[in-house]
Amino acid sequence: MSVNGENSLPSSHVELYVKAGKDGESYGACPFCQRFYMILDHKAKAGELTYDVITINMARPPQEFKKLANRLPVLKHQDEILADNDEIVQYIDASFPYPDLRYDNMKAHSVCLDIFSKFSFYIKQVSNKPDSLLKELQAINDYLESAGTKYLCGDELTHLDCLMLPKLQHIRVAAKAFKEFEIPDDMVGIWRYMATAYTNDTFRKTCPSDQEIVYYWESKPETPSLSEDKKRVYGTDGYAEPRFTVDVPASIKH
Repeated sequence: MSVNGENSLPSSHVELYVKAGKDGESYGACPFCQRFYMILDHKAKAGELTYDVITINMARPPQEFKKLANRLPVLKHQDEILADNDEIVQYIDASFPYPDLRYDNMKAHSVCLDIFSKFSFYIKQVSNKPDSLLKELQAINDYLESAGTKYLCGDELTHLDCLMLPKLQHIRVAAKAFKEFEIPDDMVGIWRYMATAYTNDTFRKTCPSDQEIVYYWESKPETPSLSEDKKRVYGTDGYAEPRFTVDVPASIKH
């Protein structure tokens, strides 16, 4: 979609509109928004572009945003406005090709396809047991252990990592909060992968707080309510200091 009008920003400057957090202003916890935040930050570090991240409270979106789109994330570059995730990826790759985040590893791609839907079923109590989620986690773990690489498609970040790492962080934090579920310590491949993410500046910069992740899922009507104890732990009944779960089991060597 295009809009008319002059843009005084540099031609390499991009604006990313993302979901606001609980207070309606701070950075929220949408994994799809974090995906593009990671992509832009990674390319910005290479000098390809500059960017602003603009938070939008979708309960009361500004009138200017309503003219652009009715969902998030949204990418705006000069006169181009994109709200379709696939189109955003294609546009970024075409406009800012370096570093190249594309990948052709279909084995890695395939093993990641179903995990978020299985997690969603579990967290929303469509499925009360974690068996399906564990099966998907095990498949990713086995792939990572056999690949022996830092990231899913090699030793450099790709689009697949920008898609998967935010989802894995949501799985880790939200499943613990709502279900007391934890990724098993013996899934060494996944934990090494997460440890790599936790030392990556781009992932750390774009990662939402535990409280925002929990709020993201708590605010969905299909998700069961947190206990009062958990509300206190995760500060969803107030504004506690942001907390970020970025530790890994002591047995994991990174």
